[in-house]
Amino acid sequence: MKKYLLLLASSRTSMTVGGFGAVGTVWVGRNYYQQLMALAYPETIDPNGRRGAMLATRYFKRDQVGFGVYPSIRLIHLLFGNIGEQQIGKLFNSPEVQAIMRRSRTHKNHKELGDREVKYWISQRGLGNTIPDNMMIWFGAVMQASVRAYIQEGNARIRSFITKNE
Repeated sequence: MKKYLLLLASSRTSMTVGGFGAVGTVWVGRNYYQQLMALAYPETIDPNGRRGAMLATRYFKRDQVGFGVYPSIRLIHLLFGNIGEQQIGKLFNSPEVQAIMRRSRTHKNHKELGDREVKYWISQRGLGNTIPDNMMIWFGAVMQASVRAYIQEGNARIRSFITKNE
């Protein structure tokens, strides 16, 4: 059985976590449930959305770039749901990005993937349907590829540690 690190605050402690309180706990819980349903019934998920991106990254091996991308996308969805997702699944399902994610986990390869992500988000600026959508798109456009590379590699290391006995 796969083990995943999930940090969900109880309703009592969540009052101090980001000021979200019970609403934040419900939000994160709903997003986590959506992820579980996507993993259980992938055929029901729009491959072009954020959960489609999550599904496109789930089967990579420990030594591949995609191994760290998967928990990164899951965390983004857990915290932000579908806000600003645009059609990000198209990027992660594309043959070019799938090929990058099959490469070895080097900073250079993670950064190349990050460059693709930044270009995608820059192309989406101003195209969100809501102000929160456009805020998330802006954030995606300004997060540098090298920062993405470090985050993805860090997430790969955490995931390797958590799943080392599987």
